[in-house]
Amino acid sequence: MDISKWPRPSEEELPDMYDDINKMTKRAEELLREHFTITEHNGEERVQFRDAGAETFLEFLDADHKVSVAVAQKITGLPDREFERQYGITGIGQRLRNRKTTFHGVDDAEKFAEVLDELIPDSLSLETLLYTFYKSWEGDQRRFYRMRYEDDIRQFLTENGYPTFKGNALAGEPDFVIPDTEPYEVIGEVRVIQKTDKEKRFKEFRSEATEAKDSFGEVKFVAVANLGKQYLEIRDREDVRAEITKNDTSDIDVVVFHDERDEFIEKLENWGVSKQEKIG
Repeated sequence: MDISKWPRPSEEELPDMYDDINKMTKRAEELLREHFTITEHNGEERVQFRDAGAETFLEFLDADHKVSVAVAQKITGLPDREFERQYGITGIGQRLRNRKTTFHGVDDAEKFAEVLDELIPDSLSLETLLYTFYKSWEGDQRRFYRMRYEDDIRQFLTENGYPTFKGNALAGEPDFVIPDTEPYEVIGEVRVIQKTDKEKRFKEFRSEATEAKDSFGEVKFVAVANLGKQYLEIRDREDVRAEITKNDTSDIDVVVFHDERDEFIEKLENWGVSKQEKIG
């Protein structure tokens, strides 16, 4: 099934998330085809669950714990809390997805298979099922991948010769500090910003920049603002930059948008920030 045309509203912002979701969805299709009968009617493929039985559902779950359990929970609409409320078993999805050994003989897994046999409709459109899973998983994962964006920026800097770390023990707890030993030369904060809270996030940047200058003296302050592709397509990015820096009246030295990583490295080079040359 070709899923390449399915909408990906956050792709420019979170490309790694979509790579992972694409792989999961393709794997989900493979598993459904392997374990259930697929029929075609009027050009539509349908997954036939009617005669599957609990044992077949258990085999499906056991085939690929991380993917199958996620798909099953989306089909039934039973996240962990709701499954506990209805069936008295806690953390079903989290525990089963992380289990390294077989589900056979595991009471919770066998109970889950019985619930699937009870709740899943007799048949479902394959494309609709996969699309629903795709979009539901996207909604779940967006928040987690945004949290990981800080790690991504730190890794990018380190890979480009600028060792960095998250300054949890430093004043202001900056998201990244360059270099990873004193004297510090660059302090930075990272935000994945929603349109509805942009003013609040812009103000945070300015406050954090002032705190960095007060605490560390002649450091440079970098604001990494991930506003996403669409926001910058309909606005002049220099106007947005000026909005964040209050027309250069703040202590922010540079604003870096999500697609300006190369420019970020160039700025560090122009500032003469200490660089660790790659060996080998």
